[in-house]
Amino acid sequence: MDGDLISKKEVLELTGISYGQLYRWKRKNIIPEDWFIKKSSFTGQETFFPRKKMLARIAKVKELKDTHSLDELSDFFSPNPSKIEVTLDSLRLQKILQSDIISFCTPLLKDVTAIEFPDILNMFIIENVRSRWSQEEDLKTLFLFLQENFEAFNSPSFELRGLRKQDTVIWMLIPLQSTTYIDQTAETIAKLDLLQIVEEVKINLTSEIN
Repeated sequence: MDGDLISKKEVLELTGISYGQLYRWKRKNIIPEDWFIKKSSFTGQETFFPRKKMLARIAKVKELKDTHSLDELSDFFSPNPSKIEVTLDSLRLQKILQSDIISFCTPLLKDVTAIEFPDILNMFIIENVRSRWSQEEDLKTLFLFLQENFEAFNSPSFELRGLRKQDTVIWMLIPLQSTTYIDQTAETIAKLDLLQIVEEVKINLTSEIN
């Protein structure tokens, strides 16, 4: 487990950010509070972070900080997506999604006059999953499953898991960092961190809208 963590000292050395920047970003919730993990060490207590997520987040913040304010970055990385809606034509023009994915998902939308963030997010998830599993009926089932069960405005802290056993595919939403036991005879056909997907879609959308 410790190999998945990185110390505060290593973060500062590897990324070149200052102690002050790190804690400003914490106050703005750009770096989530629960990523600050306190562990005992021979010097007393030391702060660690999830290595992969922390380095990826800092790289993205450094990329965006010269063109966006801290408040904008806070909104980008907030677990609660801001209210965003676009027309279907605008969504096609922005080229955030492949055109065939939009065409595939459009008949499944409840409202096509104003496409809201949750539907755009679900389309983006379908696009990601399709690179691993392309059966249309299973993708349709997934989109409807997400519409019914995934509340992006409230809690996107889930992993999406797709499992295939013989001719049956099932979709699961698993809370991040929870212990999950999966039938070892089932094949994992998709595994996505939905919190990361939410952030990616928000940044893409906001950049296009601005």
